[in-house]
Amino acid sequence: MDSFSFVCVDFQKEFTLSSGSFYKKRPMVRFTKEILIPFLIKRKIRVGEIMADYRHPRWGDKNENCVPGTPGFESEIPESIKRKPWIKAMNSPVWTRKNAGTVKKTSWPYPDIAGFEKWRKKNVKTRDCILFGLTLDRCLFCTAQELTFRGHRVSVIKEACDTYSGLKKEKDIMLKTPPASNWIKTVSWNTLKKKI
Repeated sequence: MDSFSFVCVDFQKEFTLSSGSFYKKRPMVRFTKEILIPFLIKRKIRVGEIMADYRHPRWGDKNENCVPGTPGFESEIPESIKRKPWIKAMNSPVWTRKNAGTVKKTSWPYPDIAGFEKWRKKNVKTRDCILFGLTLDRCLFCTAQELTFRGHRVSVIKEACDTYSGLKKEKDIMLKTPPASNWIKTVSWNTLKKKI
């Protein structure tokens, strides 16, 4: 793991602020804001970002979330280290929508394999990929699968991810057992920072 790409998934205010509709108390938020992000800024390490646009129309949700133009859509990743984000409309990053991430009128989500591939080639330039963000049991997991399908060796920073519930026990079980362990290796922050 001498060289790797960092990718953040759904580290948006809808998940991180107590006013957000996806908010739960999750330890990864504090770790990411206070330890990981300052480290990445100091080292000038750029981050590929995948963000959610979960407004209507969209299958599976009664309410709109992560709506462009609202505080819930805003990223917690500072502009100084993030690359142009990929905007997804479902848990899998392959699914997007017309005018994704803008306040313009949109459409039903659809798979855009070519668009995701173009984004991936610009943002995940190494075989080894380090993921962090939310949530381990949904979008982070789907992203790990898609990157693995494309030949990447995917690891997740243990301290910089959480399940939707934010429960440590649930996260620990998920990281050690299938299906997550089929797609994701776990790396501790102390181990990773020695290799950067």
